[in-house]
Amino acid sequence: MNDERPVLVTGGAGYIGSVLVPMLLEQGRRVRVLDRFLHGGQGLEALRGERDLEVLTRDLRDPRVHDEAIEGVDTVIHLAAIVGDKACAQNEEVAVQTNWTSTVAFARRAAAAGVRRFVFASTCSVYGEGRDEILTEESPVRPLSLYAETRRHAEEGLLELIGVKDFEPVLLRFGTVYGLSPRMRFDLVVNLLTLHAVQRGKVSIFGGKQWRPFVHVRDIARALEMALTEPAPDGSPILNVGDNMENYQLLDLREELEARVPGVRIEVVPEASDPRTYRVSFDRIERLWGFRASKRVGDGIEEIARALRAGSIPDPENRRYVNA
Repeated sequence: MNDERPVLVTGGAGYIGSVLVPMLLEQGRRVRVLDRFLHGGQGLEALRGERDLEVLTRDLRDPRVHDEAIEGVDTVIHLAAIVGDKACAQNEEVAVQTNWTSTVAFARRAAAAGVRRFVFASTCSVYGEGRDEILTEESPVRPLSLYAETRRHAEEGLLELIGVKDFEPVLLRFGTVYGLSPRMRFDLVVNLLTLHAVQRGKVSIFGGKQWRPFVHVRDIARALEMALTEPAPDGSPILNVGDNMENYQLLDLREELEARVPGVRIEVVPEASDPRTYRVSFDRIERLWGFRASKRVGDGIEEIARALRAGSIPDPENRRYVNA
């Protein structure tokens, strides 16, 4: 058994966590996963028997779990959350408890117990409504959904802990994630459009002028791994995670889909069902950590289309591939 302290990954069986955890294990790290397995355990199925992996089936809303989770730990990657607008709308009380109040309570306990680096998974959706400027970490936040509001409130709670012992929160605001994962999701825009293109031969894009910063799930995992070892940012600990080249208007996805799913029919519906639009700057994470995306949206479409054609994702339109 590896003698180094384990990295605690909450939500480690989820869409991002199930990509991150094997990456950390491959680097020779010990990993402790805490997850209540709301969406099942398939994300970690391939890691069964790994000697440097410990799995705790727990719910962080229970404060009695906190000490067990952080025992012997000095680094935490906190991914556990009710993710997405629809998932939060299903049970607003649970979403607030999970994403905000229990997150802050857990971080406070971690800080008091001597955890040094606490990496928090936030979202660029906190920027909210459309503006003409390119948004930086210093831009005002205007969350439009309960999900984004809970992420912003959790950010505020973590920022209040700066200066407690040696506690170093690092707050990563992810762009819109896509790509293959052991715990696959088809309620993310690139993944869903690719599914419809391959399975149905037809895709509908609503609106199309909305801006989104896209980022591959493996690049998210790389940024999280870097956050364990890179120097904490001077000043604000908030970093947008993505790449300037990956800001797209939704209409731009048409060309990417047509190139990788020949024959697909794409319908553009003028009315936008989702009014959020934001174009984000990723200059800071590139300047401080040298982070650039290794994959583009077209790569994600290609890999998902290939997996679907090969039948390696069983029953891809099953509800288990969505959060709500």
